[in-house]
Amino acid sequence: MPTERPPITVLDRSVIAGIAAGEVVERPASVVKELVENALDAGATRVSVDYDDRRETAITVIDDGHGIAEHEIELALTRHATSKLMTLEDLGAVATFGFRGEALASLAAVSELELVTATADAVGATRVRVRGGCVVERSSAGAAAGTRVEVRDLFAAVPARRKFLKSATTEAALVADTVRRFALLRPRAHLRLRRNGRAVLDLPALDELGARVRQVLGREAGTGLEEVGARFAGMGLHGFLSPAGVSHGSPRRMNVFVNGRWVRDRLLFRSVMEGYHTFLLKGRYPVAVLFLEADPATLDVNVHPAKLEVRFADANVVRRFVTEAVRDCLREAASPLGRWGMDEGEAARRRLVPGSQGEPRSRGAGNETGADATALANEPKAGEAAGVYSAPPTVGPDTGGSERPLPGYRPSSVAPAEQSASEEQQPRLAFGAGYEEGRLGCLEVIGQAFDGYIVCEGEGELVLVDQHAAHERMLFERLMLAYASREVERQGMLLPARVTVGEAGVEAVERCAAELATMGWEIDPFGAAEVVVRSVPAIAAGADVGALAEALIADLCELGTALTAVKLAERVFATVACHSAVRVGKTLDRTAAAALLRELSGVEFHASCPHGRPVARSLTRVQVERLFGR
Repeated sequence: MPTERPPITVLDRSVIAGIAAGEVVERPASVVKELVENALDAGATRVSVDYDDRRETAITVIDDGHGIAEHEIELALTRHATSKLMTLEDLGAVATFGFRGEALASLAAVSELELVTATADAVGATRVRVRGGCVVERSSAGAAAGTRVEVRDLFAAVPARRKFLKSATTEAALVADTVRRFALLRPRAHLRLRRNGRAVLDLPALDELGARVRQVLGREAGTGLEEVGARFAGMGLHGFLSPAGVSHGSPRRMNVFVNGRWVRDRLLFRSVMEGYHTFLLKGRYPVAVLFLEADPATLDVNVHPAKLEVRFADANVVRRFVTEAVRDCLREAASPLGRWGMDEGEAARRRLVPGSQGEPRSRGAGNETGADATALANEPKAGEAAGVYSAPPTVGPDTGGSERPLPGYRPSSVAPAEQSASEEQQPRLAFGAGYEEGRLGCLEVIGQAFDGYIVCEGEGELVLVDQHAAHERMLFERLMLAYASREVERQGMLLPARVTVGEAGVEAVERCAAELATMGWEIDPFGAAEVVVRSVPAIAAGADVGALAEALIADLCELGTALTAVKLAERVFATVACHSAVRVGKTLDRTAAAALLRELSGVEFHASCPHGRPVARSLTRVQVERLFGR
């Protein structure tokens, strides 16, 4: 028997307010976010945040913005009341942080709120106290132009929300992260944060974004970042990235902003991480401060109550643009040597060459129409030049086999095949402090340490090269270039190797058979759980074929079906290169070591192996002398 349902009724006003507040106010950091957004939208150049979590959570935000007119104060505390949006058409061109008109009303619904505000032409300020969403007191006050909002006893109206908060230390860290993000967005604003009466952050206004990044992230994380700048089809990306091989165990240092708004967007996060593919170890994350600018008509900022997510009209183009812009920056700016203790002077030498006037190199800047604008959207047909980007086919049972055009492998898949004359005149990022591409082979080999590390000297530095990582990167780059031009050489097996891989492994081989064939592999199923390896890439002929095939097929099983051909090739060739490269423990004489460095200098990128491990580390003469107290 169906149970009798309750009647349909209109929710009580307090319930409606509580639901709306729950969507906007998740934790103390949410309160800080909403209030600082209001302050910056009001034109504030100085914003002070006081956070007190000793007893009942209290948050105070003071700004020097234009304030709220006296006759509009009660209206500002009403739901869906805003000066930032008038018509539905305005929603497609929102240029402010806030626009829903929910912040103050939501805060007033879950706490006790006091608002003191004055405009520049007001005789005095007005103080309003709100409890339970209702104004309980209104009076005059003496205050300068601007606004002061104090939120006390947060979640008093919804105490159940408190039990979902993290520890006091974690919540305070989230508040600090929120303030840091606004500092990155508005370098010319002075932001301060105090916790329980003690200063946590004091970030004076700066004119230059790079200086602000170093100020916010700190000397260790902010020094040595590479500047990225790219444009394509109406989109722009600029900001700073940590170089290849520099990473952290948490993604907290990754910040992505879209049209001046920090977002927690999975698409953009994955796009940045794809740009670092083969440059970072698995489970490691870069430092990133990236600003994506796009036509507001091509994205929807109204898909998340707290405005933390966006939706793009063509997400695939955005993903590819961001990924390739990141990859371009890493390849162009990479030094062949990982560096210890890089100082600001050395970081400056790695920035733009003289004459750049501080502007990042832009891909296709000023030429976003015609052929350039369509290069990303249009896939080249079979037979066109490799190097023009083609959307990589998805590997799976429905793909068209070997008749598909293989995508080109080049540093930039976004840029058109031929650069314009104006782009060729753009300055390129300096390769490194004293080392240029092709000069690794000019290092003087002193010897070998621990049967795995080549000891070199050059340009006033002592250099240690990981022979396995160096050889692995060289083999990987050559395999990828051969794959792009469909010239991967294969070596037939005199005696085919049988390998037990399980049912999932056999299924993966059947699914990817056509792609594997283009990479020099001939693997056939042999029963329900075994495969037979009949040929391998020629470069891997001397490797343990059984172990290599097991590792390869394990990767295929892990990667699943939704995989592009280029991604599959990168994973396959990284495994092949790793198993084929000279091992740590192999003794190399000076002649062999020098030959390896010369060969490595002939490939385009050699800062890390395809799994992200650094190829080389260096110590300057000054650093060595410091070790001995000189």
